[in-house]
Amino acid sequence: MKPTQHNSSGLPYLPAAGPVSERTHYQTISAVVGSSHYRALSDDALKDEDNAAWVLGLAPDVKRAWIDRIRWIRIVDRLAENERIEPHARRFSRFMVAWRRVRSCGFVDPCCPFARELSSIHALWLRGPALDRPDRPDRPDQDDTERRSLAAWDAYLLALADYHAPDLLIRTLKEHDTMLARLSGHIFQLVPFLTKEHWDAAAEFGRLDQFFNNLRDMQEDADRGLCYLPEEELARHGVTRAQVISGRCVDTPGYQALMRRWLDEVMPALYARAAPFIEARGLHPSLQIMREWSLRRYARITRVFRATGFDHRRFPARYWAEVRRDLAERRQLLRAQPV
Repeated sequence: MKPTQHNSSGLPYLPAAGPVSERTHYQTISAVVGSSHYRALSDDALKDEDNAAWVLGLAPDVKRAWIDRIRWIRIVDRLAENERIEPHARRFSRFMVAWRRVRSCGFVDPCCPFARELSSIHALWLRGPALDRPDRPDRPDQDDTERRSLAAWDAYLLALADYHAPDLLIRTLKEHDTMLARLSGHIFQLVPFLTKEHWDAAAEFGRLDQFFNNLRDMQEDADRGLCYLPEEELARHGVTRAQVISGRCVDTPGYQALMRRWLDEVMPALYARAAPFIEARGLHPSLQIMREWSLRRYARITRVFRATGFDHRRFPARYWAEVRRDLAERRQLLRAQPV
């Protein structure tokens, strides 16, 4: 199955503008969710704008639900990276201790630096079984969704711990596929307004999303001595991790063949698995917007990566220049929309 083609030459999907009071001073999603909080491997501000700037155009109640989830996901991701570069601070470990306390006894220490996030998560997913909740005693389906979300959150935290280990090595394509699922596969099961009907499909869309995150960040990872391409794929094409990290691989026939396989075989297979979500009907309108925005981003990453000859060293300058241009155009359009 070939991936669905999405024209990425135009501006990414624009939700309807909010009331003028919300548009007078343009606020970035990265400022709202703390994309630069804590010292981490990189500043995630521009990534979060690229991923989720559309959220700020949603209706207030819907926007709040999305912002809460994005903030939780972003903060724990940065804490995991922080623990890798500042292990003495143990910020991620301290978060995990506090979270386990919430899970076991429902207590949030108000002095905990993560009390705001933990209290929000507790209020959403840990309010007790349906029989103890007079606000909705007849909502078993909703309670099942909350249990699923809680399990996905726990699984995501464990994945962060595993995949931020300093000696991480992805050996096989199967291990790589598992990594994609354990990271963004779980993230996409944490989004608001997701129903059981689309639960598994959302995880496959998340798997596809992580594939593109890794492709986009190849040079950023290389700068830190990381390479997430599976060892078996590198060896099959006569390429070493050291060559990828240094960039010496780019002009070699083996690397070119590997990346053609990556985009012409591996990527379409992931699109095929994500097809039930890509083609799903009945999604909440905000999920439809997220899907369209994401697909346009994937198409742009693919186009720029091919246009640079699979050169991950040249990719960032060209890609992020396009992102900044598109975001600037989006801000201008939002300001220009009539009330």
